[in-house]
Amino acid sequence: MLRRGRVTVAPMRHGSRLSFTPVTRLAASILAAVLVLAGLTVALPTAAEAATTSHTLTAPTSVHLGTSATMKATWITKGKRATGSVLLQKRSGGTWKTVAKVKLVKGNGSVAIKPAASATYRLHSATYNSASKTVKVVRNWLSFGPSAGASIKVGTSVNLTLKVYKDAKPVTRIVALQRLSGKKWVTVQKLKVSSTGTTVAVKPTSTTKYRLVRYSLTSAIRTVTVDRDWASLSFSSRSLATSTSTTTATATWYSAGKKATGTMTLQQRIGSGAWTTAAKVKVTGGIGTVTVKPLVSRTYRLLAGSVSSSSVKVSVKTVIPASFTIKGSGFGHGVGMSQYGAYGMALDGYSATKILQHYYSGDTVGLDGLSSKTSIAVQIDNARTSLPVQIVGGAWRVGTTPGLSTLAGSASATIKFAVAKDGKSVTATYGSKSVTSPSLALQWGGTTYFPSLTTGIYATWDATANRYHYGQLRISVLNKKLNIVNDVRLQTEYLYGLGEVPSSWSMEALKAQAIAARSYAETTHRTGCGCDILDSTSDQNYVGWKKVTGTDGARWVAAVDATVDAATGQGKVVKTNAGKVEHTYYYSSSGGSTLNSEDVWVAAIPAMRSVDDPWSLDPRVGNSLSTWSVSLSQASAAKMLGLKDVVAISLSHYTGGGLKSMTGTSSMGLTATVIGKADAMRSKLNAYATGTVYGPWVRSATPVPPK
Repeated sequence: MLRRGRVTVAPMRHGSRLSFTPVTRLAASILAAVLVLAGLTVALPTAAEAATTSHTLTAPTSVHLGTSATMKATWITKGKRATGSVLLQKRSGGTWKTVAKVKLVKGNGSVAIKPAASATYRLHSATYNSASKTVKVVRNWLSFGPSAGASIKVGTSVNLTLKVYKDAKPVTRIVALQRLSGKKWVTVQKLKVSSTGTTVAVKPTSTTKYRLVRYSLTSAIRTVTVDRDWASLSFSSRSLATSTSTTTATATWYSAGKKATGTMTLQQRIGSGAWTTAAKVKVTGGIGTVTVKPLVSRTYRLLAGSVSSSSVKVSVKTVIPASFTIKGSGFGHGVGMSQYGAYGMALDGYSATKILQHYYSGDTVGLDGLSSKTSIAVQIDNARTSLPVQIVGGAWRVGTTPGLSTLAGSASATIKFAVAKDGKSVTATYGSKSVTSPSLALQWGGTTYFPSLTTGIYATWDATANRYHYGQLRISVLNKKLNIVNDVRLQTEYLYGLGEVPSSWSMEALKAQAIAARSYAETTHRTGCGCDILDSTSDQNYVGWKKVTGTDGARWVAAVDATVDAATGQGKVVKTNAGKVEHTYYYSSSGGSTLNSEDVWVAAIPAMRSVDDPWSLDPRVGNSLSTWSVSLSQASAAKMLGLKDVVAISLSHYTGGGLKSMTGTSSMGLTATVIGKADAMRSKLNAYATGTVYGPWVRSATPVPPK
């Protein structure tokens, strides 16, 4: 019994393509029919399959004896790239012998051959053969390089390599180096080529083709491409020590194949930034130089019309900054209560007492024991030799003692005060009348000094000045200038006029401010000014009736009144453990912590300890100085630190973040340190920096590189 199976009949091959003649197709059909009758099946390639199936062999036409060559194979079957193996065969006599198996992946494969003699090759599979390829083996040849030719700039040269092979071995021979001139080859020179090879330099002024010739042997043609318009850039040094170092740039420029004369632009850029002009370079006879100071590492190039040189980087090892950016936080000296911090604590629900106890360590809040009638003398001006004071709204009087009306009026008026001729007394003039005395008092209706039914009367001296509604003004002479003092009641009238914080703040923050301000006022005793306290930030910012009549002034008055005992008229103050009124230092805001008093000034005050103050930096309080920055120029940094130059500044800090010292390092590695108390360091920086150093919380000193 015949075994069932599949028989494949190899088709007739014509050349490298499948070809069926009518006869062979008829014979194949008859054979297939016979096999079917015998119980066998056979698959015949269709015409479409035959038309879309092929092997292709690609091979060099020649190869030097002793060297290898690569043959490439492709395989397409049924119109698709096939994966598999085919055989590489070489014809020997009248037969084909397999020399290698070629693996193909997705229709492509390769195989290396190293024939000893000329031979013919083909690809073979069970059903298809490729067209044959003959590879000639060359025994004698001229080697000429570089194989890919060369590209040079006019005015420069390139080396060509020469070698002569006989029977595949290098030998010593004479060859002719030729160049193509028009359509003819012209011998440039004859050269003796050694067995180890010879190098010859050529310097064409335009693109030129070269070859080697020895009798019947001719080498491959090599093309030397010549750039006739070019520029190059070099530097005397490409690695500089510091930003103060210089280097000389040399420009080489050829135009139309000749050494150029003219002006080139030297451009520069830092990193991947934009190109900018660094200098103009005058070039004569193809060469020009210019000296540059890079400051920081940067890249240069030359430009002249459409001609551009390659980019060249010059590195600067040590960059000397142009300046330093000083960043910090907070405003004020940093001892005691932070006003913005108190506001933040109030927003978090803390009472005025808790706020004060936080910022004044170990202290308590209690009554001061002073009468509601206790007065305080506030110096409000000592900068003028004359001053026209306006009384607005009602009656007034001027006298040498309270109640003595040397000059008087019943309605709004202007009284001129001036330093008398003796330089020691003050003269008051109203109309044709005047009075001169070492001290004069100006009073107006509705005050404790001049009771009347009329209210709202106040004194002022120009549209921008503060207004004074309470108490009286005492005018005398101090250092040949008018010394103007406002006598008011401490517990209420003085505090009503303090412009220390916005009246819109939380009530507990306002009350804490009022108590701290009263405590400060009661423990401040100025001498030599005929006053107790100053109206400036040297003590407390007193603006008079402007505070009361300003935005939300009623809230501030209510906060002050809430700190006065209704029964006794005594005011609340901050007290030490010994029961004394604390001298309550305070300021605008901290950098996140308050400072120890001895780190800011000299003495260690028990209540003035460093405590956390995150509220100063809380966005809710709207502190515009939670961060700030100033600039310290290179010259200022060097002068402040006593160094030739400064490349880096390091900082050290006291507890709480106050600046303790600044250490500068020069480009030579020398160091110098400035050290001091935190407030003194703030003042020192302010003397050198551009901008305002608002507080001693200096966080960083970042170098700004030069441009």
